[in-house]
Amino acid sequence: MFSFIKKIARKLIRKSTYIHHESLNKVSLVILILIDIFVLFNVFSGLNNISQWIFNPSEEIPCFSTIENYYTATNKESFALKAATIENLINHNNFSHFNNQNKLGKVSKLCDNYLRLEKEINTPDNIEIKADIEQIRTEISNLNQEIQTLQSQYDSTLLEKIAGQTPQNSINQTTADQIKSEIDTKTNQISNKKQQILQKQTRLIQVPAADAYLKLLNNTSEYKQIKKAYQSAQFWYPNKQLLLQTLFLLPLIIGAYFWHKNATIKNQGLQALLSWHLLLIFCIPLLIKVFEFIQFGNLIRIAIESIVTLLGGLLFVSNYVLILIIPLLGFGLIKFLQRFVFNQRIQAKKRIEKIRCINCNSQLRLNDRFCHYCGFNQYTNCPNCNQKTYKLTNFCRVCGHQLEQN
Repeated sequence: MFSFIKKIARKLIRKSTYIHHESLNKVSLVILILIDIFVLFNVFSGLNNISQWIFNPSEEIPCFSTIENYYTATNKESFALKAATIENLINHNNFSHFNNQNKLGKVSKLCDNYLRLEKEINTPDNIEIKADIEQIRTEISNLNQEIQTLQSQYDSTLLEKIAGQTPQNSINQTTADQIKSEIDTKTNQISNKKQQILQKQTRLIQVPAADAYLKLLNNTSEYKQIKKAYQSAQFWYPNKQLLLQTLFLLPLIIGAYFWHKNATIKNQGLQALLSWHLLLIFCIPLLIKVFEFIQFGNLIRIAIESIVTLLGGLLFVSNYVLILIIPLLGFGLIKFLQRFVFNQRIQAKKRIEKIRCINCNSQLRLNDRFCHYCGFNQYTNCPNCNQKTYKLTNFCRVCGHQLEQN
């Protein structure tokens, strides 16, 4: 097995670095590697772009996040939670970017009532109230910082007073009593501002649309239905991504394959080399995405979970399954390469028909035994009639005896 893989690796390297059996010079090899990196980067960029072409679960069910946060809160009836929920909806534009017509999919109708109420909540008056609340919170934050500064001054003044230091020698310009008075004043200001916030928040949640929205959030049947739809969207999203990414890569792979095949037949060495590199570059991301899907895909996970459940919860069974699947895929890939890419018999048949070297595809004269470019012997002796017949063919050209498939 190791020798077989080593043989395949040697062929891959040789096929990727040789033109007409001559190795590339270092400068050309560097240029080729840079081209590979550039193409690979753009392929992955294209995969990322096309994966964003479909609605993700949060875009398909845009109301789920708010509903989930509210429904799973410890105290759904608390004033603070209600106020925070309505505040987060204001100026948040939850509904603005989900109607993107350039994407595949659509927003779930389950969120229609939620999105309608969100729009009704986002009135100019409510937006202004939200801005006032934020401004007051900023003022409270500034007052707290000022209190901290005053508190440090107050503490140092007290220490000086305890130590018997005279006010003239104090590092602070004011006395402890004055500082304490300023702290109390600012503390009262903070208390008043918090009351202002409560009043404004009360106005927000008493808006008819806000009240209807909060009641809708408390609807258990609605929550369960939307959660089920969100879980379904989560399940299918990676599968849709893989499908789109595969559709993105397949034309590139097919195009590179036929370009390489045509260039090989016509003995166009440079084109054959470039198309071969492109074929590899396009296949690598596809293999990575397939392996990612096998390792993390929902369909595979469900299959493994079903097997584990049937076997009594033996989690290590999933590792056995993955250990089995990956080698099988690798074996399938190797067989594909041997059958379609490195199949010497298919190449030999076409080259014999065109009187070309079986090994390097160079043009020969009729009945040339050895290639005058690579020195390859075109013939072997038939075990039945002992006459010379072409290598890598199925039957003897003289007696029709079936040759061994080596």
